[in-house]
Parts: sequence; C-alpha cells; structure tokens
Amino acid sequence: MMAGNSRSKLGVEILGVGLDHPYFWGSDSIGSEGVHRESITVVTKSNMVRLWPFVCLSNPDNDDPRINPVAEGAPNLVGLVFKRVLVSVAGKDLLRDRGWMYYEALSRSGWMGVVEIHETEGEDHGFHFRNLDYEKAKDLIRRQAAFFNS
Repeated sequence: MMAGNSRSKLGVEILGVGLDHPYFWGSDSIGSEGVHRESITVVTKSNMVRLWPFVCLSNPDNDDPRINPVAEGAPNLVGLVFKRVLVSVAGKDLLRDRGWMYYEALSRSGWMGVVEIHETEGEDHGFHFRNLDYEKAKDLIRRQAAFFNS
C-alpha cells in the first residue's frame, strides 16, 4: 500500500500487483468466516485472531490497514498508482471472502486501474505450493504468469 500510494516518497514504480491468496483479516467476521471448517493449512479462525498481534506487536488490532485494507481509516484505494491487480483466492480458504471483499472495494473505489479476480473452486489456502504437478495448481500459475506477462 505504501509503495503503491501516489503520495509515497519511495520512488518505486509498480506496474501491477498479484495478490496470491491474500492474508487479509479483520475484527468482525464476514461471509463464511463464522462457519467452522476443517483446514489442512494453518489458516483457521482462531489462528488468524492470534497471529496478527504476534506479527505486529506495535499495533495488534486486527483492523490495522496492513491486514485489513478496507478497515475504517485505511488509506483510500483510489490513490494506488499501479494500473492492474490480480486477486487469486481458493474456494475453501478461510481468507477467500476477504479477497473478494478487497476486489469489490477496489472495483467500487474510483481507482482508475483494472482489477481481476480468479477463484480456484474446491481448494484451500496455498494449495498450489503443496503439489505443483496438480492440474489446478498449473492453471493458477498459468493465470498468474499471463497476468504478469501482459
């Protein structure tokens, strides 16, 4: 967010951003976050609630804009200077609905770029890292490669 903000003095030009199963969270449950589901990853509701305060001791609030970019008081998405965003989510990932929420917020924000979303049905968080030979993993990687190559 900081590097992609038009007021940043970092001097970094970012053409596009690929968010691969983004790690977004918040204090209030949305969508299917309140539904208990088994996960083969560490992405469970109780782990998410405990993890951010461990990662960011200086601001343990789960609505910190670094983990919840659509929280009240977060930087305005319209100020992002890059032109393209691809959000990739997995259908069984606890973080799926947060990825969709970011996609929808960015789409409605007035930001002048193009945002795309890709959902892999029936898969969990980071599934493509566990089996690169799996056809759904190959499809996701091809989709991301096409995004970065365009």
